Amino acid sequence: MTAANGLEGLEAVRGHRFDVVISDVHMPERGGLWLWEQALVLRPELRGRFVFMSSAPLPEPPSMALFVIKPLTLATLWAEVRSIVGGANRANGEPPWGIIPDSEPELFKREA
Repeated sequence: MTAANGLEGLEAVRGHRFDVVISDVHMPERGGLWLWEQALVLRPELRGRFVFMSSAPLPEPPSMALFVIKPLTLATLWAEVRSIVGGANRANGEPPWGIIPDSEPELFKREA
């Protein structure tokens, strides 16, 4: 699911369940950090399940979120997503939600 800005992202979080949220820090209308704060109010289970992209490191990144500096490859982004989703179920020995080891969704296979 995609959102053009933080407001649309919050509506998506309000209406759907997500394993991981990937967001740019800087977006029109409301940015990724605003989205993160609001999303955690609605869905506390998303704590530790945000991946932020930014063109520069933040001086004080929020706790319980991963940051990836742009430019980045889809392989790098996919690795971060897999680490978040995979880590959630490792404690109980279950495979990650819908993630088959060493596989990638179609979106990530189109990398140039």
